[in-house]
Amino acid sequence: MSTVVGAFDPETLAVLRAVFDEACLALPAGQHTPSMRSTLAERILKKAGEGERDPMRLRAYALLQAASPVESGQAG
Repeated sequence: MSTVVGAFDPETLAVLRAVFDEACLALPAGQHTPSMRSTLAERILKKAGEGERDPMRLRAYALLQAASPVESGQAG
């Protein structure tokens, strides 16, 4: 698991929370698991840590990557 270093301002945190909530709601019923929620959060934080702030891109990245097998040791 990678670690995001740094901090986000309150406005960005509000955007990230909204993106996370929307991504969770978009999951099929059978995928509403703590593990999948964790995966979505990690993906969103990873991209935000790289500088992405567009909510649609963050959500799409999290959902597309969550639907794929998790890479081991690869940048995604």
